[in-house]
Amino acid sequence: MRKNIAYTILLTAGLLIGQIATAQKFTIPIFPDTQGEVGSRNDMFLSQINWIVKQKEKLNIPMALHVGDLVNFDNFNHFEVASKGLEILDQQRIPYAIAVGNHDTEAVGEFSGSAAPGNVNQNLRKTFKLNSYFPYTRFTNQRGRYENDKIDNSYYTFKVGDTNWLVISMEFCPRLGVINWAGDIAKAYYNYNVILLTHYYLTGKGEIAKNNAGYGDFSPQDMFDKLVKKHPNILMVLSGHVMSTALKVDKGDAGNSIYQILQNYQNEDNGGGYLRLLTVDIDKGRIDAEMYSPFYNKAKKDSSAFTIDNVKFLKMSDYKK
Repeated sequence: MRKNIAYTILLTAGLLIGQIATAQKFTIPIFPDTQGEVGSRNDMFLSQINWIVKQKEKLNIPMALHVGDLVNFDNFNHFEVASKGLEILDQQRIPYAIAVGNHDTEAVGEFSGSAAPGNVNQNLRKTFKLNSYFPYTRFTNQRGRYENDKIDNSYYTFKVGDTNWLVISMEFCPRLGVINWAGDIAKAYYNYNVILLTHYYLTGKGEIAKNNAGYGDFSPQDMFDKLVKKHPNILMVLSGHVMSTALKVDKGDAGNSIYQILQNYQNEDNGGGYLRLLTVDIDKGRIDAEMYSPFYNKAKKDSSAFTIDNVKFLKMSDYKK
């Protein structure tokens, strides 16, 4: 009997050690602009969502991220499709965050992707439908917002293994107040690995955009200068808006590496149901990236697949020494 008890204890301990080791590796699925899929190919959109549900345990998915342009036109039908689709993640208790794209606002027409009448800059901040379908109460790991009742600028946390993570979702070409707010959040969560999620940042050439797209407020370059490079815990910036894929690595003021990643395929087969998969291995200091389509069950064989080595993750154990 004693041998059986001892064996059971050893077996249990071994399983626990194995679970801890496994937890040090995880995958973040990132939705590129889904405007074409939500507007025209709902089957592709649902294939992305259902795949995330099926892979949740196997890939150790802590949450999903969306770079914006969730919908194509500012109408109730498109938001209804998006809401019902992401409700599947709600039901499976898979957290997610959405950056606000220009197409998720009143800056575009109700039945057209063209600019809506009126002041486009002011319309860019009008997100009534988005916030009606996606109230802040819907986001289980959201910790706060720039504006009380709007998800447009909000932040989220999750924990994996020995690491804490902070996701800050920022509006399109943000206002100065939002940039300062995001900096305050990054500073308050100084021992968290920070992911900035915004719709427009890198150009198709993999450069930080220096303009406000003609109707935003501060440019991505302003974001970099005033926010991104200032905080040593900002690890990644994820964006969409322009075609198609890019990786840019810069140094922050503290000598830290900042990984800036573009993903958007809206002009190719309505998006093709592709997801950016970032597989993070904390122990190896490594991030593997690829574009995978559950709809076609294939990965792109181009520059969208890359590996980042020697990543310096902030670990909780480092702050306990």
